[in-house]
Amino acid sequence: MIAFHATVRGARRNGLGLLLTPLVLLRRVVQGLALALERMIWRELIEDEAPANPLVSLLAFLLFSGLCLLASLQGAVAYVIALLLFLLPMEWLMASFGYAAPVQRRVLLQSWGQRIRLFADTAGGSERLELDRAAITAVRIRRANLELPPLGERPLGWDLCLAMADPAAEHLLARATSLSGAWQQAHALAADLGVPLHLAGALNARQLAAARPGGPQPDDVWRLETGSSATRLVRSRRGVGAAQWWRSFAQQGSYLLFVAVLNTVMVKYGGFLVWMFGPRLGLSESTTLVLDLSLPGLLSLALPEWTVIQTLLVVAALGAAGIGSYRQWSPQELCLTDDQLSLRRPGQPSRSLPLRLITGALLLPGPPPRVILWSERRPPIVVDGLSGEREAAELLEKLESVLGPPQG
Repeated sequence: MIAFHATVRGARRNGLGLLLTPLVLLRRVVQGLALALERMIWRELIEDEAPANPLVSLLAFLLFSGLCLLASLQGAVAYVIALLLFLLPMEWLMASFGYAAPVQRRVLLQSWGQRIRLFADTAGGSERLELDRAAITAVRIRRANLELPPLGERPLGWDLCLAMADPAAEHLLARATSLSGAWQQAHALAADLGVPLHLAGALNARQLAAARPGGPQPDDVWRLETGSSATRLVRSRRGVGAAQWWRSFAQQGSYLLFVAVLNTVMVKYGGFLVWMFGPRLGLSESTTLVLDLSLPGLLSLALPEWTVIQTLLVVAALGAAGIGSYRQWSPQELCLTDDQLSLRRPGQPSRSLPLRLITGALLLPGPPPRVILWSERRPPIVVDGLSGEREAAELLEKLESVLGPPQG
């Protein structure tokens, strides 16, 4: 006899989410404007590349110029900067507190002999099913995502499903917050039912190569070291090129740095627009544009003005970039001996799996991507904290090269 029961929680927008939605949309508009300006300045002026849609760049330029002109005339540059700072955490607040998690369904699974009864209670009613044990093909774990406008997809955890011979008849049984928690429940149920345990959506190296024919080769982040007693795959900053590290560093603090530099740009460019167009538009009196042609004066046109808010912004941006880069490029090590594989990370307990129990190395696409050493008999080893799909693909290919063909 099998008795399995679980409560599956969903997600829906609450009152705070309704209040934050306009601010999240405004932040998306600001991000789009920043990206359009960046592409216009960098690609058109430096790389001399024609934009795919010149109207977007023109609109971004006109909006930005109008914002600088208005802010300079009204003396509201600091207020614009404060607004942008206020918009920074809106999506995080929306994702963390803007959605409630009501009960989606309660599931009870019972079995006698070759027949299985499934009881599912939902807000819209109840479901009672009689299933044939022979029709159950596997217990499946899959990533649980939910489309929540305007945030897009939000991860909800990991779903435990009952896979049937008919793919459309798959039944949701439980939802766990972590992969290890989902594996514990799924392993117990699969053992009781006598069916295999699968991870949905994962790719091996052969499937990954077929999915991206002729694509760029992965970066060399994981270094392979072969010794007499063990083979190690080491990930450290020594294996990361300077260009890769600086790219990661810039991505972490790019938005804060954009706001920091925007203060100077709005003051300089807005003052120029006031001098040039203000009198013609009847917005200001004619003035003389003072140009300092000395070296410090010319440098001041490009360098930020080091006000208090400017300094705090740059320090916050560099701090966010440094912390994000450290997490992204934190050292890890996979050590393979004759009988087991171990994952070691600084400040965390080591994880090990006997090699004979590893059925294969799998890539679960992100975000964030994960490389999983899968086993149906022991909790899998999950390698996360990867910089992206390229690094995950590199690690997967190197792991399969040292592990050899999948174990049965």
